[in-house]
Amino acid sequence: MKYGYMNKTMKNYQLTVLIIWFSLAGFAQTSNISEITIHPGKYKQIVWGIGFEIQSDAIGSGNTGLPEDRHAVPHDLKPAERERFSKEMLAGFRYCRLAGGLYWRGLDPERKYMQPRWDTQLEEIRQMMEWAGVEGVSLEYWSPAPYWKANDSYFRIGSDDRNNTLKCFGTGFKNDPVYKGDTIRFLEDFGKACAKDVQTLKDAGINVSMWGLSNEPNVSHSIYSTCKYFTADDYVRSYYYTAKAVRETDKNILLISDTQHGFPEKIATGMHRPEIAELVDAYVVHTVGWDSESVNDVDKRIRKELPFRPWFQNEYEYLSGGATPERCLNTVQHIMNSFQLAENPTWYWIHALKPFKNAEASGYSLGFWNSLLEEHQVKNISGYERWVKGPVMTKLPAEFNEMEYLNAIRPGKDTLPGLGYTFSINQNATAYLLVENKGIYIPDGWKKTDIIIERENGTDVVYTKQLQKGNIVIENHTGKQDGIYGAPHALFLQGEDMQTFRVDVGVNSPANIRSVTMKLELEAAKMEPGTWIYNDFNWNAVGSFVKHMPWDCKVLDLTENSYNKDARIFAFEKPDGKRTIVVSNRTGKNYTFKINTGKKGKWQCHRYTPWERGENTMGVKTEKQKRDEIVTELPHLCWEFWVEN
Repeated sequence: MKYGYMNKTMKNYQLTVLIIWFSLAGFAQTSNISEITIHPGKYKQIVWGIGFEIQSDAIGSGNTGLPEDRHAVPHDLKPAERERFSKEMLAGFRYCRLAGGLYWRGLDPERKYMQPRWDTQLEEIRQMMEWAGVEGVSLEYWSPAPYWKANDSYFRIGSDDRNNTLKCFGTGFKNDPVYKGDTIRFLEDFGKACAKDVQTLKDAGINVSMWGLSNEPNVSHSIYSTCKYFTADDYVRSYYYTAKAVRETDKNILLISDTQHGFPEKIATGMHRPEIAELVDAYVVHTVGWDSESVNDVDKRIRKELPFRPWFQNEYEYLSGGATPERCLNTVQHIMNSFQLAENPTWYWIHALKPFKNAEASGYSLGFWNSLLEEHQVKNISGYERWVKGPVMTKLPAEFNEMEYLNAIRPGKDTLPGLGYTFSINQNATAYLLVENKGIYIPDGWKKTDIIIERENGTDVVYTKQLQKGNIVIENHTGKQDGIYGAPHALFLQGEDMQTFRVDVGVNSPANIRSVTMKLELEAAKMEPGTWIYNDFNWNAVGSFVKHMPWDCKVLDLTENSYNKDARIFAFEKPDGKRTIVVSNRTGKNYTFKINTGKKGKWQCHRYTPWERGENTMGVKTEKQKRDEIVTELPHLCWEFWVEN
């Protein structure tokens, strides 16, 4: 009897323990608390500094075309705004990414070497960097000068890209009148040309900190400068001769390779060869707009498959759609994970400023500028343009004013079909397609309505269709009359819930979304020509690190009691020995960090949100703590810098 009682009691005790254990296990899985220990004096990598890219020459909206006008920064800013831009936004950055063959694309008479496209272009860049205190440029070719291309062009001509590559890899190289099929001689001369481009920048007073052979060497475009390397061997051979020439010109330049997405697949095939490996100082990849958690997977693969080199990404932006609060926190955590987990030595955002009229501007830029050029000025803030920079509609159904609106760029020649475009929607929608009546054209799958839209010098017939959420393709207008094609289609969209309805323009798509465009235009209307403003959701994320992290900070090792991909931590020590701890929260609820700092200190909190960055982008000062433990609770979509005083 006594044994039975004890046995029953033991079973009840075990059951109670199990219940408590499962409760604690459940708590651990759903906990909104992280406990972290910082290890003072235990260092990881040194973070050299952060980089940006500059649109120092013109590109068309949606990345379409290389316009002749000088719609570029800092050129297209008033003198005082150039200085403010440099000293206010760019101060703290270490590197300026310079796109050879794209944003630096002027040529000598033989079209062999890069030159300024206007007399003051390089001086404007040099002055910008001097004001900002930027160390140097990272020169990377989107395309070499046309002389070295098989198609004698910066970009692909037509649909066949086989000759949008180096001349020695093109189809007619064996009959080339100069090289007669001698690939090695060609690559040696091409290497000398690359070294000369570097020297041209140095002669202009512009330091070159990094150099890369090719931006995305697997890509070929007809809309902006590209050069495709069809095989890894093509790339590796080209890299050897060009990187060798650059190293002989300046041994202090960091040689980077090869900026493909997620993994440097082309240079990877040559890293077993000593003569190649000794010319690769860092692997560089693109993780364009990827979720912050992807940093872990990229890091694991590079470390597993390649000989050790520092690696980093040098192009981060959001290709389709605009800046949002959620993307702001993703950018914050991508930077944190890159430095804390992947031990990257630097991190790049793609564009400091973009023209506010460009379709890609919101997702790409840290700020917008309003052009000095008359043709880029805002003319109809409240009117609906039938196509980008086109006539304004004069008669429109009232209900259309509550809908989303998309329009596209009209080709320079109306003897070409009206351009199609792509976009995505987050919910089902009723669509109204505006079609210029040309020939016998009828858009496939659309139903004609009785609605007629009037505009300056013309009318449009309206078709309708139910669209399902996801990716949408609007076809070219192929109807024509007397050799003239109809204008590209415009589109009104009625979502199921217009408060939450969202439209994102596709990658490199020559279209504008009115809701995004209108917000930018209303802000731009407050600016004088030649001035600039911040793009808050992108700038607040990147700028917070630029302003709080001096060059050559040491990352501190730390231990997390449990890993939460949406509640991240990053710790570093400044060159003066003072520590900074960064915490961020995008969990959807309040989140608490309990941080054992390893030694006593006086800590000041600087808080950020997508909407608030504080004075001079230094965050909003909140509480102070004076002990060896920091305890802080962050709301959703918030990050903090705890700075040791």
